[in-house]
Amino acid sequence: MKENKKRGSRVDAKPEVKATRVPRMGRPPSKRAGEIEEAILSAAKELFLSLGYEATSMEAVAQAAGVSKRTLYIRHSTKEALIKAVVEDRVRNWSNEASARNSDVPEKFPDSLKRHAQTFVHMLANPEVRQFDRLIMTTAQRFPEIAETFYNVGYNYELGFLTNEIIRGTQDDAVPPKEPRRVALQLLSMIQGWRRTEETVRTISAEEAAEFASQAVDVLLRGRDSW
Repeated sequence: MKENKKRGSRVDAKPEVKATRVPRMGRPPSKRAGEIEEAILSAAKELFLSLGYEATSMEAVAQAAGVSKRTLYIRHSTKEALIKAVVEDRVRNWSNEASARNSDVPEKFPDSLKRHAQTFVHMLANPEVRQFDRLIMTTAQRFPEIAETFYNVGYNYELGFLTNEIIRGTQDDAVPPKEPRRVALQLLSMIQGWRRTEETVRTISAEEAAEFASQAVDVLLRGRDSW
C-alpha cells in the first residue's frame, strides 16, 4: 500500500524545538555592586589595622569579604590600590563627621578658624584615625606609598581647607598673609605634635584639647605681622 505524500512536504520531519535562551551573566545591579564594594573595604580595613599592611593578603580580604578573588582583583588590581581605596573611603567618612560638627561654624574670623582647629584636634582622638596613624608610622619606611596616600587624601585636604579659611578670613586685611598655606601648616603641626606627644603618657580630655586648639590660633594671631 502506497503512502500518500503531498508535494513539498515531509511526513517524517521532527517537530521544531525552540532553543532555550540562557540569560547572560552581566554586572550586578548598582545596589548590589555598592554592597560588594562596602564589604570589601570594610574587610580590608579590619585586616590592615589588625594584621598590618604586609601581613594582609588579597586572598584573606576576599575571604573575609565573602567574595571571590576574581571579584576582588577586578575592583582592586593590587594591594596598594586596595589600601588607597580604603584610606579614601575612611577619609570621606571622617570628613562627613567633621562637616557635621562644623554645621554651626561662626562666620566671623578668627572664631571660625578656632572652630575648625577644634574639629581637627577632636578628629585626631577618633580611635580609627589613631589606628591608621599608627599604621602609617610603622609602615612609612617600607611602604612609602601608603604614607603618601594618607597624606594626599587626608592631611593635605585638611591643610588646603584651613589655608582657604585663612585666605577668606584675611581678604579684607590691609596686608594679607604672604604664605597662608604655611600658616595653616604651622597650626596643624602645633595641634598634631602636641596631641601625639602628650598622649604617649596621659589621656587628654575633649575640653583640654578644644582649649589647646583655640590657644594655638591665638598664638598664631599674635605673630600675624610675620604671616
